[in-house]
Amino acid sequence: MAKVLVVTAKEETERSDVLDVLRCRNSVVDALSSNGYNIGILEITKEDINHLNRLEAKILRHNPDCIFNLFEGFSDDSTKEVSFAIFLESLKIPFTGNGSMALYTSLDKFLAKKLLAMEGVPVPQGVYLKHTVGNVIDLPCPAFIKPRFEDGSVGIDEASLVTSKEELNKVLPHKLSAFPAGIIVEEFLEGREFNVGLVGVPPYEVVGISMIDYKDYPDVMPFLDYRAKWDTNSPGYKISPENPKIISDVAKERLIWIAKRAGITLSCRGYFRVDLREKDGRLYVIDVNPNPDLNVDSGLANQSRRSGLSYEALVSYLVEIALKENLYEPAKQAIYEVPEYSAI
Repeated sequence: MAKVLVVTAKEETERSDVLDVLRCRNSVVDALSSNGYNIGILEITKEDINHLNRLEAKILRHNPDCIFNLFEGFSDDSTKEVSFAIFLESLKIPFTGNGSMALYTSLDKFLAKKLLAMEGVPVPQGVYLKHTVGNVIDLPCPAFIKPRFEDGSVGIDEASLVTSKEELNKVLPHKLSAFPAGIIVEEFLEGREFNVGLVGVPPYEVVGISMIDYKDYPDVMPFLDYRAKWDTNSPGYKISPENPKIISDVAKERLIWIAKRAGITLSCRGYFRVDLREKDGRLYVIDVNPNPDLNVDSGLANQSRRSGLSYEALVSYLVEIALKENLYEPAKQAIYEVPEYSAI
C-alpha cells in the first residue's frame, strides 16, 4: 500500500481556523489508516520554510509515495501555502489538492475576480482599495467588505456588510488599518448561497451542491462570518448548508457549469469548492476555495456522504487522484500590476 505523508503547519496560535487543521489531520490519518495506507506525519515550522534543504531532507526521510498536503501557511503569513506548493512541485512528489497556481490565484481574491471576469464567469461588481480616497465608491448599497489576501473567513464580521455610503465611509478606515494589503468592496448579493464541491481534474467530478437560504435564519446575519464558522457560541454557527430544497435542472446545470468554468480558469485540481450567491435570478461566484476544510464534519465531507461516498472513501480517493494525475505545474512567473483603486 502507498505510503502517505500527512503535512501540517506547526505554530503557537489561538486562532480557531489554524487549530482546526490539526483536527482535520487526525480525521485524515484515521481515514487513510482504516483503508490500509502507511501513514507518516510531518509538522512544518517557520524555520523549516526558511531552510528548504533541511525541509527536503525531512520529507525524503519518510520516502513518501504521496504527500497529503494540509499545510495552509501560518497565521501571520498565508502566502507560505503557495511557497510550499511550489517547493513540493520542485520535488516532483505527488501531493493532494491544488497546485501552486490555483493556490496563488485563489488567495489573491482581487486577481481571482479579474481572471474570472475575463473568462466570462459572473462575479459581483466591486472595487479594490488600499487607501481611503475621496468619494470613490460608486457601488450601490448594501455593499460587502472583505480582505484581499485572506481565507477561512478571516476579516469577515458584522461590520463587513454596510447599508449606506455613510456607514461605508465610517468602516473603511478600520478595515484598511486591519488589512494593509488592501480590501475588496463589492455589491452585496442578497439571495441564496450555493456551494459546489468538485474533485479531480477538468472536466471534474461533482461531489455535491449545497445551499443556504438566509431567509430561514432571520435571527442571524445574511452571511457567514468568521465566528459563524469557528465559534460554537455564535448564532450563525448553527447554519449548515443543505441540499437545495427546490432547484430546477436548468439552475443545477447552470451552477455546475459556472463552478467548473471557475475551476478551470483558476487552474484548480484535486479538490475545491466554488461559492456562489444569487441576485435577481442570476448567479455570481463570490469565492473559489482550493483545498477547503476536509474535516469529517466539513461541507465537502457532508456532500460526499449525501452522494453515497463515505468520508474514508473520499479521503482515499484524493490520494488516488494525486498518484494518478500528478500534473501539477509550477506557478507562472508573471507580475500583475494592480492599481490601488480599480473597478471589476
